[in-house]
Amino acid sequence: MPNFLFLRALAVFALVTASSAFAEDVQTTEIDDSIPWEEVKTGKEIGEISTWRRAIPDADVKQFRGEVIIRHPALHVLLTIDNPDDLEKWVYFCRSSKGVPPEYSYMEYKGVWPVASRYVTLKSKSWIDDDVIYINSRNIDNIGPEPRNMVKIQEFNNLFEITPLGPELTKIRFTTFVDLAGRLPSWLANAVSSRAPDVTLSGLRDLLNKGEWDYSTATVGDLSSVAKDKAGLQKLLDKVAEKAADDSDPLDPDDD
Repeated sequence: MPNFLFLRALAVFALVTASSAFAEDVQTTEIDDSIPWEEVKTGKEIGEISTWRRAIPDADVKQFRGEVIIRHPALHVLLTIDNPDDLEKWVYFCRSSKGVPPEYSYMEYKGVWPVASRYVTLKSKSWIDDDVIYINSRNIDNIGPEPRNMVKIQEFNNLFEITPLGPELTKIRFTTFVDLAGRLPSWLANAVSSRAPDVTLSGLRDLLNKGEWDYSTATVGDLSSVAKDKAGLQKLLDKVAEKAADDSDPLDPDDD
């Protein structure tokens, strides 16, 4: 069994100066979405995490997914995801992070000997489709001088799917596929990835439950990278609020 105390030790931050152009010619694994998911853990109550995994042909690492329904507005979820400087408060393995203008994030993960530290530069894009808000983060070439004695993550592909179920009820699905690269056994890479959806979603849930930030006066206009289509997002949130006001019964949290 992998030592998860050891795995949780990954991560220390060191920001590099943005001084070179970005390139997006990076490793991209073609994933067939028809491949069935294997259920790992089932959350039966609101706030409990469900997780899945699936093997990807020709890839040493697996793809993992987590899902949770929480009693918080979708806007509050988006505002938390939208803050790249505080990812260490809820993202698995991230001890520190930094937004890099105009639209990038830099993260560093420190290993414990003999596993080398990892780092990654990310670019995110967002869109709305069928009342679901999608946020996809992919790795790009790093910025500035390459960190010494570190290994660049070869592939990083995260997808958040945020579904407003009601004014105070949101479903969050998080899917990840990460190739940590370097001399890292596949079992260790898979162990890291398998914990990512569970720990990340529970971290996001717990942070919102604690009321880390005051979102009482927040609006869609406060969002940046995770909401390019602010008008579309506001329309979706208004639609959800109107539906909740018209329904005599609460929205069914299990309704997809």
